[in-house]
Amino acid sequence: MESKAVPDFLPSTHGLRFANHFPPGPTVRFGPIDPRRIGIGDASAGLCGGMVWFVRERFAAGQSIPNDTEAPANGSPLFRALVNRQVRSLDWLRTPLRFWWMGAIGLDRAVRRMNAVEWPGIRADIDAGRLARIGLVRHRGLNPRSMTQSHQVVAYAYAVDGDEVTLRIYDPNWPGRDDVSMVLGAACLLQSTGESLTSLFRIA
Repeated sequence: MESKAVPDFLPSTHGLRFANHFPPGPTVRFGPIDPRRIGIGDASAGLCGGMVWFVRERFAAGQSIPNDTEAPANGSPLFRALVNRQVRSLDWLRTPLRFWWMGAIGLDRAVRRMNAVEWPGIRADIDAGRLARIGLVRHRGLNPRSMTQSHQVVAYAYAVDGDEVTLRIYDPNWPGRDDVSMVLGAACLLQSTGESLTSLFRIA
């Protein structure tokens, strides 16, 4: 068995302490206008992209994570920091397009790409001591509305046993847990917490 981990990283130590659950409310607002009436986006849809970007950024800089155990209030400095990184994680909508494409190309083709292209990129990140941002695809088909369950995590360790790869991840939906993992294989993709998965891709 081959294994590698980003030195010193653990979700319970370096991940955000609160879950990816925010009250309804716009993520972007305009000046003094009441955010309950006018705004862009809805925080209740989640800020997983901003959370994993924030965690990776802070870890790379050697900075500690805020001790908040409850999701920050809409408009607070930490909330705004997460929204800023959420927007950046979309990469001018290229990231949502990749989520859609990986769900649209068919399961067999998506799994082949995952094993041939995406996994080697994730492995290279971890081998270099970098947290790997990953998009988890949880839908199939052409309908873009089905992407609502798509998700972002970071991988910090892997173990290779024959044709199977186990990735250890920080998942914003499961704060404080060091036991969340995924198994990748030629015919399977499983997350230890039970969510459905169809494929995944590396986010640069």
